[in-house]
Amino acid sequence: MSFLARGALASPLITPFSSRKGVHPIHAQSDDHSTDVRALTPTGHLVLGMVALFGPTTSYQLERRVAATVGSFWVFPHSQLYAEPRKLAEAGLLEETTEPSGRKRRTYSMTEAGRAALAMWFAEPETGRTEARDPGLLKLFFADLAEPDDVSRLAERQARAHRARARELAAKRRQLAANVGPHTLATLKLGARYASTSADFWEQLAGGSGDDD
Repeated sequence: MSFLARGALASPLITPFSSRKGVHPIHAQSDDHSTDVRALTPTGHLVLGMVALFGPTTSYQLERRVAATVGSFWVFPHSQLYAEPRKLAEAGLLEETTEPSGRKRRTYSMTEAGRAALAMWFAEPETGRTEARDPGLLKLFFADLAEPDDVSRLAERQARAHRARARELAAKRRQLAANVGPHTLATLKLGARYASTSADFWEQLAGGSGDDD
């Protein structure tokens, strides 16, 4: 059963768990109004997916969940998590409710139009390249200009960081195993594998082995 049919998970909040996709025209209808065709950004799809997966949420809760989950492989300004839900609500893809008093927090929940938008997104082929922004690799590219000791220290630090990241993601995967689906866990498995492979590479470089292919 897909998460679109399953709805929110039992856990109320996850605890410490490509090139830019093209825009997707969506015509959404809510109970009281219709919207014009609207192009969803990757952040729009991310917000819809998080609300569909975890149930009604505030922007603050959304930010925490993103940081604990997809934030490990999808980096973007988290300020967008406060603006994007409002845009999606205006488009009829989310439903917004506001507390009548107190902090007047806004809570967002899924609509049928939002689920349809996600279904359309899943049905489209994904041909984007994976984006990577690795400061260590950027330094390594220019390392022929550096002192050998600086390169050795770079490799040692990077090896430790990637090895720690691999352990962190493996621990998150074990922690979440009872609360999330197999595909969510698979992203953590791939992340841990990538970090472990990167650690192997940097350890080899720190040991004096460079390009041996």
